[in-house]
Amino acid sequence: MGNVNLVLIWVQKTDEDEIKKAFQKTFAVRKLNPQAKELADTYFFETLVRIHRAGEGAPYTGLKPAGRDLGSAIPAADKALENGKIEPLLKLLTDGMQSGVREQFKQVTAKKKFGRDDVSAGQEYVKSYVEFIHYVERIYEAAKNPAEGHYAEPQTASHKE
Repeated sequence: MGNVNLVLIWVQKTDEDEIKKAFQKTFAVRKLNPQAKELADTYFFETLVRIHRAGEGAPYTGLKPAGRDLGSAIPAADKALENGKIEPLLKLLTDGMQSGVREQFKQVTAKKKFGRDDVSAGQEYVKSYVEFIHYVERIYEAAKNPAEGHYAEPQTASHKE
């Protein structure tokens, strides 16, 4: 569309000039031929995503392919913003939280009864206890505090930029 403002919203104010320069270079090069257009577009999007992620304190890990599995939460959040209906998102989050807490609780309570001389079983209980407490604490902190920066991506999960 030729309008850099459409992407400037994704970067910090201090990074706007760098994006504008990359945009101008991209527009000049993409006119040369189809291969130059593809290379210029890739350069621009890599630059944009790298700077966007740096502004959130996240490392640049490359462009992600379109159409990949984003899990349940991101599409539900996007849909809520699109249609203005928050209830399905809240249900998804609440169900997921309850399921996770119940499973963690089940694991720790299953290990709670152990003989006082069975150190190995006691250590298994403490390990489950600590995981349960940290799990609950993370949920509470995530619910209580605004999300700043970028979510730390697990190696096996992916999400939308």
